[in-house]
Amino acid sequence: MPNSSNDIAFDVIANRQILVVDDVKLLRDLITSILRQAGFTNIEHAENGQEAMLKVTANPPDIIILDLMMPIMDGMEVCRLVREIEDTAAIPIIVQTAMHDNEERLKAFAAGASDLVTKPVNALELVIRTKLHLKNLILTENREKYRARVADELATAKDVQQNILPSPQNLREIRAQTGLNISSVCQPSSELGGDFWGANVLENGSIGFYVTDFSGHGVVSALNTIRLHTLLFNVGEAWQKPDQLLSDINQNLCNMLPTGQYATMIIGLISPEDNTLSYAGAAAPPPIYGVWEKPEEFTYLDTTGLPLGVSKVATYDLQTVPFTENHFLFSFSDALIETKLSDGTFLEGEELINLVKNLTRNKANSQLLDQLIASFFENGGNDLRDDLTAICFDYL
Repeated sequence: MPNSSNDIAFDVIANRQILVVDDVKLLRDLITSILRQAGFTNIEHAENGQEAMLKVTANPPDIIILDLMMPIMDGMEVCRLVREIEDTAAIPIIVQTAMHDNEERLKAFAAGASDLVTKPVNALELVIRTKLHLKNLILTENREKYRARVADELATAKDVQQNILPSPQNLREIRAQTGLNISSVCQPSSELGGDFWGANVLENGSIGFYVTDFSGHGVVSALNTIRLHTLLFNVGEAWQKPDQLLSDINQNLCNMLPTGQYATMIIGLISPEDNTLSYAGAAAPPPIYGVWEKPEEFTYLDTTGLPLGVSKVATYDLQTVPFTENHFLFSFSDALIETKLSDGTFLEGEELINLVKNLTRNKANSQLLDQLIASFFENGGNDLRDDLTAICFDYL
C-alpha cells in the first residue's frame, strides 16, 4: 500500500472521473483542454449547480472542479449539498474563484471546499492540485480497503478462537458423562481476546480444566491462546497432576513468549469419584469456592505463584479441597474485578463475595453465573478495558 501521494503513478489516476462545473462554456472548454493535455481522459461537464447535482447523485465523480458564481444554484450550495450526502461527502472539491476576499474564501471552505484556485486559471497550478487530490483519494481508498481486509481477517480469527473454546455441546457431553455442570461467559474487550479456558473428561471420569489470561489483548494475545491450545491438545493423563502440567506449560511458554509477555492460569482436576478438587495456580485471580448452603464459609482459593512465561525455574504447589454435589467453584479473569463500575467502585474482595452470597441466599442457584454477570453489566461493567471470562462449576 503506497505511503504517500508521491508513490502513486499518474496512470492510476488518469481515468478517474473529473466533473467541471462552470456556467461559461469558454472556461469549461479551457479547463478541459488543460486537463486533457496533462493526460486526464475522463472529464464531464455541468453548466450550473443544479445540473452538477443531478450528475453527482446519478454517478458520483472522483473530483469536482467548481465555479462559485453561477446562476440557478451557485457553487457554495453545491458544496453544502455534496457534503450532506453520505455517498458523495468525501469527494474532493476544487473551487475556482476570482474573489480575493479572505472572508469569502473562508466561507467556501466552511461550505465544504477542499481547495481553491484563483481566476484566471493557472494551468500548472490546476493540474498539480487535481493530481494531488486524486492521489490522496487513492490513498484513502487503499486505507479503507486495508481496514476492511483487516476487519475480515480479524472476524475470521475470532471465529477460529471461539471455535476452540468449549462449545455448548461439549459442556452438555461433560455433564452427561460426569454430572458436572459448567456454565461460562467469554467476552473479549476488542475483536480478539487473550482469555482462554477449556475442560476435558479423563478416562476415570475426572474433569481437567484450565482458565488462563494472557497479558494484553488483541491479535498478539489471541495468537498466544492458539499456542496454549496447541500445548494442551491431547495431553492425556497429564491432567491428573495439575501442578506438574502447569510447570510443563510454563517451561514451554518461557521458550515461546517474547520478553514482557506472560500468562496467568489455574489448572484444576475435579474428581466425582473422590469428591475432590485439586488445582495449581500461576497468579490467576483466585476463584470463589464454597458450599451453597454455607455462605459464611465462601472463600477465595489460593492461586499465588509466578505467572507463566516469566521464569523456567518457577514451581507450582498442588492444593486439594473437597468438591461434592453441594459445592461450587466460580472462576474469572481479572476484568471482572478491575473494571470500574458506574459508582466508581470495583467488584473485588468482599464486594464480589457479598454479591455471590446475595445471589445464592443460603441455597443452590443454577443461574449464579448469568445473574452475576448481568449485575456486573447493569452497574457499568460494560466499559471493558480487558477481556472478560467467567466460569461456574457445580452439580446442579
